[in-house]
Amino acid sequence: MIDHIGFPVTDYARAKTFYAKALAPLGYALVMEVGQETGKGFRAAGFGTGGKPDFWIGEEG
Repeated sequence: MIDHIGFPVTDYARAKTFYAKALAPLGYALVMEVGQETGKGFRAAGFGTGGKPDFWIGEEG
């Protein structure tokens, strides 16, 4: 069973806007966003339902 999935994007802001709109009909919303505190030096956004992010996008880096 897959718990979550994520992938890198080249334009973080544009991808975040796109997926927020594309996933809304499925009941998904932006649940969590992390930045430099990841320790890896890039931003990531987690989309999901019920407060649990299971679809992630992140800056390439």
